[in-house]
Amino acid sequence: MPRQDAADQFVKLIPLIRRKLLRRSDLPQIPNLNFSHFHLLMLIEDEGAVTNGHISETLSIAPPNVTPLITKLVDEGYITRVPDERDRRVIWNQLTEKGELVLRERRDSFRRLFEDRLAFLNEEETDRLIDSLKTLTEIVEKMDKSEG
Repeated sequence: MPRQDAADQFVKLIPLIRRKLLRRSDLPQIPNLNFSHFHLLMLIEDEGAVTNGHISETLSIAPPNVTPLITKLVDEGYITRVPDERDRRVIWNQLTEKGELVLRERRDSFRRLFEDRLAFLNEEETDRLIDSLKTLTEIVEKMDKSEG
């Protein structure tokens, strides 16, 4: 039963987070880019240079839909395409300085937004939240390692 209770709590938590912390209207926008572009930039930041195939697989985007996303990010100067030195058929997508900067700015905006949303908590509640988030992070990282 504890696993079922944990699953029930998680299912209950996700919509609350979306409603209270991740409302799209409150999220800082990147000019000319949508949420999919942002996810793709974060993937490249997390994993380094990646191929279109890896993007398609990791973000569950159909291969034909990856190319326009990449093209937009290249056109805006957020990423660059680099041919593989050993196999010219392979193209690596990597962040530019502009891409790194926009991610850093968006992350800082998220941080300020969340700080504002959590301002009503007292010190003890904040400490409990931090401990809970650390535990949740450890669990999700463990899940990620067990899948890979």
